[in-house]
Amino acid sequence: MLKKCSNLKLLEKAIIKNVELEEKKKFKLFHLGVLPGKEILCKFKSPFGSPIAYQVDGCVFALRRDDAQNIEVEV
Repeated sequence: MLKKCSNLKLLEKAIIKNVELEEKKKFKLFHLGVLPGKEILCKFKSPFGSPIAYQVDGCVFALRRDDAQNIEVEV
């Protein structure tokens, strides 16, 4: 089932399918390991829903909800 990364529940894992961001942001995320085929974990959520912390291969990073909506994952 495909869904947006921003819609993952807390501690839910998924496989990254597609990253549709502007080149500058996409480049930075690729260096953090956010690549199609990798497993991503929703680690923490802020009380107001943005930012959201994710983990890929031991690297924990936070994304704004708007950016996370442009990452397609498969649960």
